[in-house]
Amino acid sequence: MFSLIGALAISFAYGWKLALVATCVTVPLGLVAGFYRIRFELQFNAMNEAVFQESSKFGAESIGAFRTVTALTMEQSICDRYEKLLHHHVVSAYLKARWTTLIFAYADSVSLACQALIFWYGGQLLASREYNTVSFLVTYMAVIQGAESAGTWLSFGPNAAQATAAANRILQTRETRVLPTDGNSGPEVPNTNGGVKIEIQDAHFKYPTRDVSIFKGLNLTIEKGQFAALVGASGSGKTSIVSLLERFYDLPRGRILFNGQDIAEIDVYKYRKLLSLVAQEPTLFQGTIRENLLMGVEPGEVSENQLYECCQDANIHEFIMSLPEGYNTSLGSRGVNLSGGQKQRLSIARALVRNPRVLLLDEATSSLDSESEKLVQAAFERVARGRTTIAVAHRLATIQRADIIYVLGEGKVLEKGNHHELLRKKGVYWHMVSFVLFKERLLNPRSVERKLLTCSTIQCHNQALDR
Repeated sequence: MFSLIGALAISFAYGWKLALVATCVTVPLGLVAGFYRIRFELQFNAMNEAVFQESSKFGAESIGAFRTVTALTMEQSICDRYEKLLHHHVVSAYLKARWTTLIFAYADSVSLACQALIFWYGGQLLASREYNTVSFLVTYMAVIQGAESAGTWLSFGPNAAQATAAANRILQTRETRVLPTDGNSGPEVPNTNGGVKIEIQDAHFKYPTRDVSIFKGLNLTIEKGQFAALVGASGSGKTSIVSLLERFYDLPRGRILFNGQDIAEIDVYKYRKLLSLVAQEPTLFQGTIRENLLMGVEPGEVSENQLYECCQDANIHEFIMSLPEGYNTSLGSRGVNLSGGQKQRLSIARALVRNPRVLLLDEATSSLDSESEKLVQAAFERVARGRTTIAVAHRLATIQRADIIYVLGEGKVLEKGNHHELLRKKGVYWHMVSFVLFKERLLNPRSVERKLLTCSTIQCHNQALDR
């Protein structure tokens, strides 16, 4: 807009008559034409990106799920659907283009008409010797180019506002990423050998995109070196606790303490070195087994023997050594060459390589078959020693060996205790376990109660389930 004002000032200085005609006639038309031309051009490009994004996404998903597509002989139907999507997008783009073409034609016509008017009236002034050539050309160029520049600037107004908001979000994110200037900056978690005592005090939390509160004054304590299990119905907040411990989100109200130190005061990069997470769906990257295992540790920080020990603890070393290239075997995209159990045990080994003081297991066995679950469960029991372990799980085999079990619901802790203590209470946990056993066709409620109260090992429960 400042360019237009400056251009008009120059034009009035060199020839006020021609500038007055331009200001009253050509400038308004030029502004409107330039505004709509750029605006529709941007909208047209945005529409193209939006409509073709859907077909691109569908194509990428189909290629990624090629095994499912092939197994269900869906090749032809996938191609037909993709063709229909493209055809719909092309038709939509064509219809939009016809209207946009009219706008472009109008904008160009108005611009040329304005130039013709300025040339005609300027010619009259030149013929009467009232203007010289310099005055005419300077006035003409200032008015025409100033109007077009102003129209273009106005059309970018909404985009400039969006870009400003996006840039502010990026800058705010960068401001949160403050790396420590030296190894001693900021508070640290004291005495982490053997694990960490975790306290969640009066935690209130809801996700930024939801209005429903997940926690309403949650309080729980996990002692140093304990194996704690979190159970509860879907949506009770089990995974949310893991997310809060990883500091993917910050508590708006309440505190999380590690050995008495508020984790919100600790540098996040320094803090996360204390934790390792094994998720339900392990994520492996393109590269070798060794490269995947050593992700997240500094070069030379882990020796070859330590790497082997972590893999032995995770029940995966023998399998790796059986491969032709051993630890240098390429995994392929997302570990496509491995089974679910093998990928899960690799992710456990990767978590152990970091030597975490807190091990987080988020539904780490829920998608495994029984044989893989036994191997992974045995790995969990070994690696839990010497560190604090928190497991989010539904399966009894994972829960029963826990030192303490927290039953979550209604945004708080409903029950807590070990497996046998909670069964004797015959509360929420007892009903949850009963439901699992009833699903496996136990005979009657009395039999369920007797088995629940007398079974002291995982094998007993497995025997009950087998019947």
